[in-house]
Amino acid sequence: MNEQRYKDLLDKFSGVRVLAVGDIYLDENVYGKVTEVSLEAPVPIFVVQERRYNPGAAGNAACNAASLGGQVTMVGVVGADPNADIVKREFEARNVSTAGLVHDPNRATNTYGKLRAGGHNIPTQEVLRTDTPKPVLISGDIEAQVIAKIEALAPEHDAILIGDQACSTISQGVLDCIVACAEKHGLVTVADSRDRAGFFKGIDVVVPNDAEAGLAAGITVNDESSLEAAGKHLLKTAKNAYITRGPEGITVFEAEGRITTVPIRPVQVRDVTGGGDTVAAAVILTLAAGGSHVDAAFLGNMAAGIAVAQEGVVTVTRAEVEAALFGTHGPVKLKRPEELKVIVDGLKKAGKKVVWTNGCFDILHVGHITYLMSARAQGDVLVVGLNSDKSVQSIKGPDRPVINEQDRAVVLSALSCIDYLVIFDDPAPMELLALLEPSVYAKGGDYTMDTIVQEERRLVEGYGGAIALIPGVEGHSTTKIIDKINEEEG
Repeated sequence: MNEQRYKDLLDKFSGVRVLAVGDIYLDENVYGKVTEVSLEAPVPIFVVQERRYNPGAAGNAACNAASLGGQVTMVGVVGADPNADIVKREFEARNVSTAGLVHDPNRATNTYGKLRAGGHNIPTQEVLRTDTPKPVLISGDIEAQVIAKIEALAPEHDAILIGDQACSTISQGVLDCIVACAEKHGLVTVADSRDRAGFFKGIDVVVPNDAEAGLAAGITVNDESSLEAAGKHLLKTAKNAYITRGPEGITVFEAEGRITTVPIRPVQVRDVTGGGDTVAAAVILTLAAGGSHVDAAFLGNMAAGIAVAQEGVVTVTRAEVEAALFGTHGPVKLKRPEELKVIVDGLKKAGKKVVWTNGCFDILHVGHITYLMSARAQGDVLVVGLNSDKSVQSIKGPDRPVINEQDRAVVLSALSCIDYLVIFDDPAPMELLALLEPSVYAKGGDYTMDTIVQEERRLVEGYGGAIALIPGVEGHSTTKIIDKINEEEG
């Protein structure tokens, strides 16, 4: 891997102006718990504790392009309803311009909901999904408004990213407008479609998965021969095709006839939802920044690997891609405070819930692991503050830690539930809490709200954060392990 080349490409992402066009969904995740059965009917009562929103479909691709560093404007259709206001707010919170939104008073804003029930002692699981009626393809005045938005905004952009999940926005007229604008202004075009991968005549790159490519070609892609047949079929319309293949990576079919498979970095997959949006976003930024098709597939793989390792529809930040690409010396997850500040700010802008916890974690044991897994379940990203050797000595005495700080950081980095680490010297993490302002501050269950450090409590609650008290595992501690070893040796 040419590290400098990819660093240069990632640096150029911030100068790429992307016009995202396509279907917009509002993804609504409602968290709560089922408490009892209703007295009026035999149905469970779901007590709502939190609602979290993010743009979906082409909206998710747009947000990924923005979180990767691009300057993004969204063109699409929403209703004239409260959910349109919510999706607009969520776009703007993720640095996506809503200058291209068209409001259709005759349809609801596409909204897809998930109700998730659970708690500290109960695994969180989906109990219900909701959806709005399937939208029809735009036409008439609404189609004319979308075309007018594209024509007006295209000259100010470098690339057009098409997202076609519900087949409701990209009409033939809209596609013809995109192709004409791209030719006139020299724009890169990339399309991702759930059901119509073979529709995008004249587009630079189409990015379907293997099943979508097979659907377009009228075949089942189940081996190299059928994969090649599907790829060549797609080249009858699009100029180039990238077929995503999950753990097999991305196979690139270029207009000149070259076929290249770019492998993916092995990851532990949690949820593939939205992975294609992430690939499309990374591909269009790479191509607009001057990268090759193989470069685009490589960075698309890297970004998608980060996305599918997390639950739900997520956006991937440029800092996360850089950490995956270049963090090969020492613990990849270990960051300096100033690096972590940039990463956490980006994660929060992308709508992610950041959880903080801290501790010595000397001689890692089952109590630590259980606690860290529970802390990670409180949000989307877990940041662990690790007490330095100096800090541990001030807390535990001159004989601790048993394991030095760098070795402890390496061991913690191997845990999939931890996303980032930072080492600090003070006995308490006040400065880092003030710097990062995590959404949740996780503390061990041996504390109560009255016995935790009240200065920390006032700080966290003062900026709007929450404190989660997580029960520990009885009978497990580093001190007890050390005592048992000393007894056996004695």
